[in-house]
Amino acid sequence: MAGRAKRAGIALLGLTSLLWLTISCTTTKHRHHAQPTPARLLTPLEFTTFTVHTNLTKEAAATLMREKVKVGSDDVDAYNFLALPASPSTNSNPAQPPGLPVVGKRIRVETVEQYLAALKQGAAPFSNFDLSMNTHFYSTAASLLFVAGAAESRRSFLPAKLLTQLPVSVLEFNESDQRGDSERAARNEPTLDDYRLKGKLSRFQSTATSLTFESSDRRYLITELARGDYNHDGFEDSLILVYWHHQDGSGFWVEIQLVQRPATGPLIVTLFLLP
Repeated sequence: MAGRAKRAGIALLGLTSLLWLTISCTTTKHRHHAQPTPARLLTPLEFTTFTVHTNLTKEAAATLMREKVKVGSDDVDAYNFLALPASPSTNSNPAQPPGLPVVGKRIRVETVEQYLAALKQGAAPFSNFDLSMNTHFYSTAASLLFVAGAAESRRSFLPAKLLTQLPVSVLEFNESDQRGDSERAARNEPTLDDYRLKGKLSRFQSTATSLTFESSDRRYLITELARGDYNHDGFEDSLILVYWHHQDGSGFWVEIQLVQRPATGPLIVTLFLLP
C-alpha cells in the first residue's frame, strides 16, 4: 500500500509539474478579436504515444476521446482506478463504519470515452492512488469536452491576469472566517490578489497560465486548461483546474471550474460538470 501511495504521489507530481511549467498567451482585457478566435488548449493533453499542444477542432476533440490517456504510472493496476460501490450487505468487515463506501467491482478505463461511461454507471475513485490516476482523466475529459462544446469567441472581457483576479470562493476554505469571506464574495468580490495583499495568501508564483500560492495550511496550484466561448454568447470563457494539498498531510483535492465574464461585471465561476 505504501508503494502504491508513493507511485500515486509521483504520478500526481508529474501532472502538476506539467501544469506548472506550461506557458501560453492570455487575452487582453476588453479586447475585440480582429477575427473570431477558436476554442484552444492552454495546457497540453498527454496520451500514451503523443502530446497535443495545438488548437483542436470539434472533430479532433471527439477523436481524442478514444485515445489512451497517459497517467504517469507503470503500476499494473493504474488504469483500474474506478470501482463501483458495492451493496453494504456485502461488507465482510462488520467493524467498518457503515458511513464508509464499500468498494465493489473494479473497472478498467483507458480512454476518455470509457471513463465517462464508467462514471455514468456510478463508478468512482476511492484510494489516494485512485484519486491520483483519476486526476489525469478528469482534466483530459474536461478539456476535450470544453473544446468540443465551445464556439469561436468574438470578444473577451476576461482580465489580462485572470488567475490572480479569481474570487476567493474558488478556494473552498473550510475555516469559519474564510467561509464568511467566500459567502461575501458574491457581493464584494474579494480576489486572490486581495487576499495576498491582506496576508491571507503568500508565496505567489505565476506564469501566463498557472498560479501557485499557500494559505495557512494548504498549497494551491491553479492552471488554465483552455479558452473558448463555451456558452455561445460571443464572449470568451476559461476552463481552470484548482488543485490543493495539505502542507502537513497527504490529503489533496482537484476541481475543474468554468470562468465566465459576459460584460464588465464580476467574474462568474461555476463547477464544470462532466456528463
